[in-house]
Amino acid sequence: MNHLCHCLSGDIYTKCCEPLHLGNDIAQSPEQLMRSRYCAFVISDINYIYITHSPSTRSEITRESIKQWNGQCEWLGLDIRNYDNNKGIVEFVAWYKNNGQLSFHHEISNFHQDEIDEQFNQLIKSTSSNKQVWYYLNATYPNNVIKLPQRNDLCICKSKKKYKKCCGC
Repeated sequence: MNHLCHCLSGDIYTKCCEPLHLGNDIAQSPEQLMRSRYCAFVISDINYIYITHSPSTRSEITRESIKQWNGQCEWLGLDIRNYDNNKGIVEFVAWYKNNGQLSFHHEISNFHQDEIDEQFNQLIKSTSSNKQVWYYLNATYPNNVIKLPQRNDLCICKSKKKYKKCCGC
């Protein structure tokens, strides 16, 4: 796949999120992990989403619940609003359609570094001595009003087209 990565980093997928999804590399920062998790939602890599969820809070989710929620969404774009890799915080807005209706998921994600657990370790193909990996821990959901794109706004997918000529149809 020589297309731009769904995480909208500007890199091609094979050099961006694919190495993380395949276990050839691990995320080096909370922002990189968040982008790779968003991309995993776009391509329905449920296992990656599950194993990058912290073992300390993983019992709160199931692969089936992730699959069910994700199956209702057509992911359109990602907007990183703010991040602090030192504090393990990433604020983002993920745009999607559900039954043809535009919506968004606005979240402030918390990440932490921890020793790699058995499930994550099964994904990793390298023999790296790095046993510390980033995990998604939990999130809060701001009550901020997010302005929906108007017909003549630039599209939320970052195509540089007008919304009405791209994701708005």
